[in-house]
Amino acid sequence: MRHTRRTIRAALANTRALAAAACGRLGLLRYATETGRTVLMGYVKEDGTASVREVAPEKVWRSEAGDWCLRAACLLRGEHRTFRVGRITALETA
Repeated sequence: MRHTRRTIRAALANTRALAAAACGRLGLLRYATETGRTVLMGYVKEDGTASVREVAPEKVWRSEAGDWCLRAACLLRGEHRTFRVGRITALETA
């Protein structure tokens, strides 16, 4: 019985990861938010400075201006930050 439960849980986790990847950045960010996973992302600031950040996503929403935004705990800075999803250049679960 235990083996069956582990197999089902693993299949469910793989299905969620595949669904998130199919939905692109937003799907992956939502998946990480729901599961408590951290993500590693390439990010370009407004001034053009590029960085790599590991963050713990908390919320994804659309601003009044129509931009998708991410609220996350930035592990590099040790603070909560807001990122524009359109400035994320690369994204993967950590």
